[in-house]
Amino acid sequence: MAIFSWYGMKGCERLGKIGLEDVYQLHVNDIYRYLFRLTRDERLAEDLTQETFCRAFSSLDDYRGEKVRPWLFKVAYHAFVDGYRKKTKQRFAFVEALPERRDHSAVDPAEYVVNKELWEVAHEYLEQLPEKQRQVILLSAMQFSYAEMAEVLGIELADVKRSLFRGRQKMRQLWREESL
Repeated sequence: MAIFSWYGMKGCERLGKIGLEDVYQLHVNDIYRYLFRLTRDERLAEDLTQETFCRAFSSLDDYRGEKVRPWLFKVAYHAFVDGYRKKTKQRFAFVEALPERRDHSAVDPAEYVVNKELWEVAHEYLEQLPEKQRQVILLSAMQFSYAEMAEVLGIELADVKRSLFRGRQKMRQLWREESL
């Protein structure tokens, strides 16, 4: 991919002299992890990641000078939603970052088992939440600020806080009920 400046392109003044390849390299792994957590399908996440960067490049006119990372996640979220609408019969699973991934490289077999169980429990609990609560919990686990979550999801800041609180509360309740 050729490197060229986004500086001076309509709506991209705040990006400065940064190459498209630099933006891609900085954010591709985070975008992929986010989409993988939404879909739980490696190939679909790869396709949606590619779709995200294609859409981002083709919609530079929509970029209004906000931070690049939340803007890219917003593009990724919309790519996911569009894909979901196309495949309404297929149900997507959501996971939280309790472990970042199933840790197949864990030296201690007990640690591997614990991580696997945490992954599965988090997945089960998140599936029971409404979509908005799943989304804010997932974005929160990826260290997004409330304002960035609101921007990515296109909702009000108060709605982000409320959804995050209720989602966490519901997951705690599910955890307590399971341990009884």
